[in-house]
Amino acid sequence: MDAMSGVRLIVQFEADSAATADSAIAEATERCKRVQQEPGCIQFEVFRSALAPEKYVLLEHWDSKESLAVHAQRMAGNPPPRNPNIKRVREDYDYAETPAPAPATR
Repeated sequence: MDAMSGVRLIVQFEADSAATADSAIAEATERCKRVQQEPGCIQFEVFRSALAPEKYVLLEHWDSKESLAVHAQRMAGNPPPRNPNIKRVREDYDYAETPAPAPATR
């Protein structure tokens, strides 16, 4: 499948404090490094809000729903711990990259 398509997950997190987010992001770093090595993983990274340090997101991009399903099966056997001080919302999307519109000419 083309690297410009696949499936994308966005998992939004809101911790009860910046310190709680610091700890969670530190724990996620090694997991991100491991998951990026899985077949079909295009992106698996954590990004933090510049304006609200208690908020961060995990961006996942997989080349196919099948690759994501294999990842999900692996994670089911060793899920990351849930922290009751962090709210979590997951969004799933079919993904297709489109070119940026051409700049307007005068």
